[in-house]
Amino acid sequence: MDFSAVDNESDYQRLAKRIDGLDVAILINNVGQSHSIPVPFTLTDQTEMENIININCRGTLKVTRIVAPGMQSRRRGLILTMGSFGGWMPTPLLATYSGSKAFLQFWSTALAAELKPDNVDVQLVLSYLVTTAMSKVRRPSLLIPSPKPFVRAALGKVGLGGWHNTAYTYTPHWSHALMAWAIENTIGIGSYIGVQVNRSMHIDIRNRALRKAARETKKN
Repeated sequence: MDFSAVDNESDYQRLAKRIDGLDVAILINNVGQSHSIPVPFTLTDQTEMENIININCRGTLKVTRIVAPGMQSRRRGLILTMGSFGGWMPTPLLATYSGSKAFLQFWSTALAAELKPDNVDVQLVLSYLVTTAMSKVRRPSLLIPSPKPFVRAALGKVGLGGWHNTAYTYTPHWSHALMAWAIENTIGIGSYIGVQVNRSMHIDIRNRALRKAARETKKN
């Protein structure tokens, strides 16, 4: 499915038809898009902005709306939605992406409270960077794992969270969890210091990306 398409109701209808009668017990909301490079909100490309909103928010909600009723009727199920440090801590120069992930954070926690009486577990998987195409990071490190160990941690620690200030949220990878715990118990989420650090970091990333693009253009 092309989750960026606005008028793709037929795709969602086909999805609903394909799972009709199936015992879908697990839904992993992992579709997502970020900005190509950090960018001030007022300079954000219109298409990129709309794609981020449609993919991260609209697509996730519509798929969950199709799958969740069956879980409720069977009184069992698990819904995992990929969160991001970018939505957990406001991130200047990634404002649209940051806002979309913050939306998923609150939506997921609210949904979890709604579906808990029906024995359906909903959790937001909080993550820092992983070596994926979206992050553009190629080499894994202590803070940036490759996909396999991250997925292993995410699936192995379902239901073992609980220390976050936000309910129904867990940070599966140990290095991400250590970072999140330190931030929550020192400067706090959304603090002026944290926002300014994020701003400085992403200004630097943007400047390096622009210099790289200029060099490549000059070569060509």
